[in-house]
Amino acid sequence: MDDVQQLGEMLRHYADSEAHKKQQFDVQSARWAQKLGELFQQIDQWLEPVKTAGLLEVHREAYVASGPSLPVETSTFKTEKLTVHIAGKPVDFVPDVMGAGGSISVSVMGLTAARHGSVSLVLPAEKNDWLWKKTNGLKDPDTFAFDANFLAAQLQSLIPRERG
Repeated sequence: MDDVQQLGEMLRHYADSEAHKKQQFDVQSARWAQKLGELFQQIDQWLEPVKTAGLLEVHREAYVASGPSLPVETSTFKTEKLTVHIAGKPVDFVPDVMGAGGSISVSVMGLTAARHGSVSLVLPAEKNDWLWKKTNGLKDPDTFAFDANFLAAQLQSLIPRERG
């Protein structure tokens, strides 16, 4: 095989590899969008009994996830963000750009009490159950299963208590 033939072979392998990577990315991106939609629909359903009583509001709006290496102008990660308004305070569920292997994370703002802490929801690749992760400084994050009761308990912490 001469160098030109070898170059042709190398380019074919490269094209096949890039096509496979793109196909994998497209599948993972579709799952990213689907799982976020399902999560926000689930949260909306969980909060429906309190929402219909006019005690809190839930809003969804179009959102494009971006990051340091993926500016909003070129991001393909188009989705929604969800905001729960409770006791005059917003709690925002803001999707992050899809992570390695298709992992999904959602930043939760408005619930963290610690100055250097953060709260997020994480859906590991190939899993279907969301995890609530609370980080505080350098300690390992606290991780909890995310369900209706856990969300309600977190939101309860935002309701001012009467001092008696």
